[in-house]
Amino acid sequence: MTRGAGSTVSPVTTTPQPAPGTPDPSPGRTDRAAALAPLVAVLTLAALELVRASGPLLDMAFGVGVVAAAGAALGTYLAPGLLAVLLVAAARRRPVGAAVAGAAVLAVARLVLQALTAGVRFGVGLATVALALAALTLAVAALAGRPGGGRAAARAVAAGLAGAVGLQLALGTWDAPWRRSALGWAVAVVLALALLAAAWRARGATDATGATDVPTRPGRLWALGPALGLAAMVAANPAFAASQSGTPLLLAGALLGLAWLLAGRDRRPAWTDVVALPLLLAGTYLAPVAGWAPLALVVVTLPLVVASALGAALEPAPDAGPARPWRAAGAASVVGLGAILPLLGFQIDYDIPLPFPNWLVPVAAALVLGLAGLRRAGTRVGAVAGTADAAPGARPLAALAAGLLAVGVAVAGVQAATTAPSAPAARTELVVVSWNLHYGVDPAGAVDLEAIARTVEAQDPDVVLLQEVSRGWVQGGGADMATWLAQRLGMRPAFAPAADRQFGNAILTRGELSDVAALELPYGAGPQRRSAVSADVALPALTLRVTSVHLQHREENTPTRLDQLRTLLDAERDRSVVVGGDLNAEPGWPEIDLVTGAGFLSAVDEAGDPDALTSPSTDPQHRIDWVFVRGDGPARVTVAEVLTGTTASDHLPIVVRLSVPDGALSSRSAAAD
Repeated sequence: MTRGAGSTVSPVTTTPQPAPGTPDPSPGRTDRAAALAPLVAVLTLAALELVRASGPLLDMAFGVGVVAAAGAALGTYLAPGLLAVLLVAAARRRPVGAAVAGAAVLAVARLVLQALTAGVRFGVGLATVALALAALTLAVAALAGRPGGGRAAARAVAAGLAGAVGLQLALGTWDAPWRRSALGWAVAVVLALALLAAAWRARGATDATGATDVPTRPGRLWALGPALGLAAMVAANPAFAASQSGTPLLLAGALLGLAWLLAGRDRRPAWTDVVALPLLLAGTYLAPVAGWAPLALVVVTLPLVVASALGAALEPAPDAGPARPWRAAGAASVVGLGAILPLLGFQIDYDIPLPFPNWLVPVAAALVLGLAGLRRAGTRVGAVAGTADAAPGARPLAALAAGLLAVGVAVAGVQAATTAPSAPAARTELVVVSWNLHYGVDPAGAVDLEAIARTVEAQDPDVVLLQEVSRGWVQGGGADMATWLAQRLGMRPAFAPAADRQFGNAILTRGELSDVAALELPYGAGPQRRSAVSADVALPALTLRVTSVHLQHREENTPTRLDQLRTLLDAERDRSVVVGGDLNAEPGWPEIDLVTGAGFLSAVDEAGDPDALTSPSTDPQHRIDWVFVRGDGPARVTVAEVLTGTTASDHLPIVVRLSVPDGALSSRSAAAD
């Protein structure tokens, strides 16, 4: 073995390696880069989809308890190490062969997952997540173990994330694994074929000597974990970008995808990533107070720095020894932990409050990712610089990712243009639906937004009051429910954040919305921040002010709920005509007495079955969802019912029909304005 300036260590030959940034004369080396990059990109897209899918599946374990959910999450995301070991053993310790085998098995598993429903989907789904992370780790290790390989691997990951953003835009952020339609199957089949095609191309990526398919040990593979976790939560999450910045989903997603297409091209010193990454993450959570424009800039800058830090971390050190497949396999468990811990730490705060703001968890993950590449700063200036664009296959891969992103943007644009709200019909009866959607996750751990839409659509409502609406929560599958449901139902949305800007309450209506007010409610005993959203809805018969509200959920939190209701009544007592939501309070409790004492009538008690229960939807035991109508308002309750037979959420919806006096032009609340 020889060492020299601009050389890397080769365990199988004494031939000096080419200088960084120059073409490698070895045909085997060229083939390796060109063949492995598409495999890394497709595996990244598939892995991100499955990481999002694990959220609703793990939510089933949350029904048992926080400890059970944490155990299921940690078990799932530690399993990639075991699966990677099995793949390496089956491939006779050849990382490329192991990655190829993992991709092939993943293609089959993804199709199986598409066919499954409740029950067995839980175990198979989580095992498929682990398999995707194992295969991705092995593929990244194979690509990164070459001069400039860290940057090439980061570029391939970035291309996969750009494609993932495009796919989400095309699907309206409601992912294919949850769709039982032909579209869901089409996406699953195309993804499986892409995995098989990439695996077939990569199967011959070996050294010219044939002795081994990775010449050197790659850098810090574990950095892939926090990069994926941040991508799922923030950096490749178009629903997060839209809800956090207040921009339309189409614009936010297009900018985010473009940022990933450009990611990995810069050559900043590695220490700048250590500073920039946590600052950018903090900015995404704090910048909304400064307006949407600064936040949009922060959001689209973040992918550039994530890819830069990942490339530096993955780059082999100048003195790296020979590749060790078992080491790469073991790193898969650390990758899994790095992906889930930021998600788990952030989310657990909403059940067991942390002693600090939960957004500091992803900020800490960003700092760790930045530090991962710091020690290799010297390598990055030399061996990394100039190799990304010159890597064989980089430009065709970027073109494919750009094509998928363009398709996603085009489909999302057409969808937005063709689902504009239609003018509401003039009628003397108004229909109001109130429903807690449990962030789109049903009791079986699936996300069926179409079932929700059909249930609402069947009632032909004028106004829909929704609680627990997700706009990018991974626990809810990453969907922007407010945007998707508004487009699907042809309605206008108003959204108010609660726990964070990705989780809150919404109003949907065919009428014009005005005077929208988001009201933050007292935190009290916690553990979640709660809110209410109110708006004037202009309908042909009248202008009606409505409110959607969600109160603290623990049974012993009556004092907190009373404080929250007093705050709401102080703001809306003489304005809102209809107040609907999940009060987490039962008949006869002080909370209900407080509302009725303020002049509101319970719609179900007035014109329905007072014994009808609303939660849980599979076997109702409690009546905690309510619709109240102001007793001296312009509308009267004629029918109120709790809809049974739907399990698209863990709550049942309430449907209220209101009669409108002939000639009514506006509600008392609008007249008061």
